Amino acid sequence: MAQKDVTQENMTQLNAADHSAAYTAQDRWLKMPMAEYIVSYRDSARVRGYCRECGRYGNCWACPPYDFDETALLEQYTTISLLATVITPSEGVTLTPETADRIIRRERQRLDRMLVKMECDASVPAHTARAFFAGTCLLCPPEHCTRRDSLPCRHPESIRPSLEALGFDVARTTSGLFGIDLQWGRPDAPPACLTLLSALACSRQQHTRV
Repeated sequence: MAQKDVTQENMTQLNAADHSAAYTAQDRWLKMPMAEYIVSYRDSARVRGYCRECGRYGNCWACPPYDFDETALLEQYTTISLLATVITPSEGVTLTPETADRIIRRERQRLDRMLVKMECDASVPAHTARAFFAGTCLLCPPEHCTRRDSLPCRHPESIRPSLEALGFDVARTTSGLFGIDLQWGRPDAPPACLTLLSALACSRQQHTRV
């Protein structure tokens, strides 16, 4: 059963002179059993169909298809702490595609660093942990990912898959668990806010007596 979410809020702007990109980022955490999340919110076949329509499919090391068993990866964890980050522009700020991209990149950098640190802190001898980022890889420009040339990833220790890349329905997750409906903007009608979904999965390792 999902535990009540915990909320943290930050007021941010991209730099002191850039009032056009000032915004508030609200982090909301919710922890639940991984098995329950898989049963209730994973629809791998349907979501993978959306991935196949993306130009990064098969061309980015953080994106599918993968060379590992995705279900086996997920089932080794007992709990998942979901993180919904709601980004609301300050009064007078319009979320143009350019502004939204800059804000998302900044928030992804903050969230990715935080999640990797949490992953490391939680990965002690009796536990394992795994971060899931809110979207695709940002480390290399898409056209320069080495997967396009069948070469190894330049940053294998730094990339993490997203929840949607592993078949989870992120729109249903934010709606069903956080009460947040994802907003999809158009060039003539930007969204009122942006929502990112990331997570940290944890498991207690079982030790067998010899």
